[in-house]
Order: sequence, then C-alpha cells, then structure tokens
Amino acid sequence: MRKKAMSEQQGAAIDGVVFWPATVVTLLMIILFAYQPEASGRALEKIHAITTGQLGWFFLLATFAVVVVTIYFATSRYGKVVLGRDGEAPAFSTPIWLGMIFTSGTGGSLLYLGAVEWIYILQAPPFGVAPGSVEAARWASAYGMFHWGPSAWAWYIVSAVPIGYFLHVRKQSVLKISEFTRPLLGRRADGFPGHVINFLFMFGLLGGVMTSLALGTPLIANAIVYVMGWQNSNPLLDTLVIFLWTFIPLVALIFGLKRGVAVLSCWNVKADIIMLTAIAVCGPLAFILNQSVDGLGLMLQNFVYMSLHTDSLADGGFPQNWTIFYFSWWVVYSLPFGLFIAKISQGRTIRQLVIAGLVSGSLGCMLFYMVLSSFGIHLQLKTALDLLAVMAEKGRGAVVYTMLGQLPFGTLFILAFAIITAISYITGHCTVGYSLAATTQKNLTADQTPTHWNIAFWLILTGGVSLALYFVNPQSLKPLQTVSILTALPLCFVIYIVVHSFIKQINQDLPLRLLAMEGEIEQQVISH
Repeated sequence: MRKKAMSEQQGAAIDGVVFWPATVVTLLMIILFAYQPEASGRALEKIHAITTGQLGWFFLLATFAVVVVTIYFATSRYGKVVLGRDGEAPAFSTPIWLGMIFTSGTGGSLLYLGAVEWIYILQAPPFGVAPGSVEAARWASAYGMFHWGPSAWAWYIVSAVPIGYFLHVRKQSVLKISEFTRPLLGRRADGFPGHVINFLFMFGLLGGVMTSLALGTPLIANAIVYVMGWQNSNPLLDTLVIFLWTFIPLVALIFGLKRGVAVLSCWNVKADIIMLTAIAVCGPLAFILNQSVDGLGLMLQNFVYMSLHTDSLADGGFPQNWTIFYFSWWVVYSLPFGLFIAKISQGRTIRQLVIAGLVSGSLGCMLFYMVLSSFGIHLQLKTALDLLAVMAEKGRGAVVYTMLGQLPFGTLFILAFAIITAISYITGHCTVGYSLAATTQKNLTADQTPTHWNIAFWLILTGGVSLALYFVNPQSLKPLQTVSILTALPLCFVIYIVVHSFIKQINQDLPLRLLAMEGEIEQQVISH
C-alpha cells in the first residue's frame, strides 16, 4: 500500500525543467505582444515571409515525405505490431476510438473554415485560373479537402505511432518529448538538446491554442447575438464563451478519458453527422453530392502536384498563403495531438492506427468541406445571393450566418452551428489540456492521467491569457499566432528525431520479440 502511494506521489511530481521555462517565456512574449503588437507583428511577419517564401519547398517536401512514411508504417512489418501486449484488447471500442481520434485532431476551425475558405480561393485561385470562374470554384472545393486531408493527418499519425510504441510497448513512464528521442540522442536527451525540444513543443502549442481560443470566441458570441436579436456582442458574453472553453474540458478530463472525453467526443461526432446531413437534405442535395464528387476527384487526380506546387515562376503566392501555412500549422500540432492519439490507441496495431488517421480522419474532415463549401458555392454561383459582397461588407462570421439563414428554420441552423462549433473547440481543447499536463509531469504510465491541478493550470492559463489578450489588444493575437507557426521549422527536425529513434528502437526489439514468440510456441508444443 505504501509503495503504491509513493508511486502515485512520484507520478504527480511536476518536471520544473519543462514546466517553468515554457510558462515564463510564454508569459513574457505575451506581455511584449500585448504592448507592442504592431512592431512585433512587423518583425515576425518578415521572418514568416522568409520561412514560407524561401523555405516553402522544405515544408512541402517534409509533408509529402511524412505521408509516405506513415503509409510505410502500415504496409511494412511494423504494421502488425500491437501497441501493447500481444492479444491485448483495445482500450476503447472502434466507434468511440475513431470518434476520439477525429475530434482530437480537429476543432471549431474545421466548421468555420469549411464554410468560408472557398470564398478566399474563389477570389484568388491557384494555377492562373480566372477569379470567380467555375474552374476557380472547382479548385476551391478540391483545396479545402486537400488541406484537411491525408497530408494533415499524416503529421498527427507520424508522431502518434512512435509515441504509442514507447508508451504501450516499451512502457515509457515519462511523456516529455525528449524521452522519445533517447534511442538516438542518448544522454543528450537529458541535456540542452532535450530541453530545447521540450520547450519548442510547449511554446508552439501554447501560442497556437491561445490564438485559436481568442479568434474563435467572436464567431460563437456573434452567433448568439444573431439568434437573440441583439445589436452586438459584449465583454460579458465573450468572457462566458472563453470560460466554457476552459471549464468544460477541465471537467471532462477530471472524469477521465473514458467517462469524460470519450462521452464528449461521441456527442460531438453525432452532432456533426446530424448537422451536415440536415444541411445537405434541406439544401441543394444533388448539387452538393455532384460538387463533392467532382472536388474529390480533382484533388485525388492532382494530389502529388498540389503537395509539391511552389508557384515559383508565376509567384502568385497561393501555396505560401495557404498550403505552406496549413502544413506548418499541422507541424505545430503534430506532437501534442499525436501524444493524445497514442494514449487512446492502446491495444491497436500500428496498421490500424495509420488507417484510422489517414482514411477515417481525412474523410471526416472532407465531409465538412463537401457539404459546407458546396452549399456556399451553390448560393454564390447558382442563386442571386452574393456571399463575396457579404464577406467584403460584414466579414467572415456574417457569411456563415447568411448561408445558414437560407435554409428552412435558418435561425435554428445558426444556433446549432454555434453550439456544435463550441463543442468542437472544447473537445479539441481536451487534447491540448491533456498533452500540456502530461508532458510536464515527471512520471506518467499508460494507466495514469495527469494530476487535476496540472490540467487546470494549463487550461486556465490558455483561457485566461487568451481573454486578457482579446480585451487588452486584439492585434496582439497576430504576432502570437505567427511566432507559434515559426516553431514549425525546428519542430520538423524534432519529429524526424522522434521517428528515427522509433525505427532504431523497434528494429532492435522485433528480433527479440520474434524469438520470444517462437519460444512460447515451442513451449506450448512440448506441453501438449
């Protein structure tokens, strides 16, 4: 009993080397951005322009390589490896597991961008296509599916597979990212290189999450304002929205992954399916189906070209503004989302994990672009409604509500959209809270969860600081988002080290595992 208590106490200890640098530096950067947002923004934009413009080729090649690597994981001998003991039952049923993977890798941004991204691409399409044309609309459908498709999910899965192996097979009890690089870095994982790896992980995630929280708040608040018939939003309503984003994930994580996060994830997936089905049925169903199939075919036909398109001669800027931006954003979330997906994948094979991410995750995201984008394109090109003008006059949020307002019971659709968007952000925030807390504790086995106060600290930090930035100076969010994405470049190398360490370790383990299995078979033959 005493040993168990000591073990639990050791597992609850905070790793100050990871915890304090990320916290202090993040807060200092936020103070700087809050009081000098314009100067900070200009400096960071220059760096970001160099990163996406001059080094865009690197992100494109890295992402394409990651897609190939994840497919290799599934088709090679690694694919049969169980993330746990041989014959171990999965921790979650398949529907719940797939739902948790999907909701962990997405958020309210999927709903929001699925409804409005096509407008931007329609106005400034790739490949020299005429803006506003039918061909531009086709590419708008295809690129939405592409940006949230296999390339995005490959970044999550390429991190989830190694982390899942170290966690469930090697029984790694420390979830710092540097620990997953130990087979390659050795003792350097405990030194300066390891500290840098952990800091980049924490800082990039914190910046990205705070930006998402603060940018998504007006969308949900304005939907409530629209439904209630009020003139405009107010600080109290915005505060309430961010409070819910902070409080509900905390409650879900306190209840645990099975009783809390899994239940919330199931509600989220069911609500997504009902809403998309209702929009398609109440809207132009035949057009949505035809346009979706056309966009999917265009994307699949040009997947390799879209993955490697730099537009260096025409210099139109489309890959830099969209594809490279998206890919760098996925890199920032690769390790934390990969950590959560690995945690819930105990008992699954590596092949099952890859298929779940690349196929199920991608198709789930594509459905939003198929329905929402196709509906918007129909309104723009087939009716008298000019959503481009709505965008120019009233902004992005008004586009969403104007679209949904064209449906029967439009007010009900708008309210449902706002609620589901909030739930999607909340379920995604559960992943963030878990990952931040798990990586700052000294020991955490596969059967343990982070301490409640540690989860609460990170959720309150992200929610509270997002709220402060939102009210002190909303312009400070832009440099915070930019500096978060800038961490994507070094994080690419971190992910490479993690994957390389995994391959090195599993190649050492597999022969021993095969010998052990042969020994078990021989013993069974002798006993019979």
